[in-house]
Amino acid sequence: MIGLNQILAAAILGLSGWIWYQSDTISDIRAENQAQAQTIKAQQEVNKVLNVALQQERAAVIEQQQRNDEIERMATENAESIKTIIKTQPCANTRLPQSAIDRLRK
Repeated sequence: MIGLNQILAAAILGLSGWIWYQSDTISDIRAENQAQAQTIKAQQEVNKVLNVALQQERAAVIEQQQRNDEIERMATENAESIKTIIKTQPCANTRLPQSAIDRLRK
């Protein structure tokens, strides 16, 4: 009987130690899990801020492109207008001196 009691006591102590070890491991895993959850939450906040900044930058690029397109359109219209005005002038059919042509080519 004493041998059986010792075996049971040893088994209970062994199981208690194993339970304590598992409990400690579970606590460590929970702490790590909580730290990861906080990291994920912080990263999500950073991602939100970056997303807003990205959207603002995208809108600014689109706006600048529209401005560039408008400037280019106006420049083309002005160039065509100047061509039309020059063609209607009597000097349009006058040949330029070679020295003027050479200066324009430089």
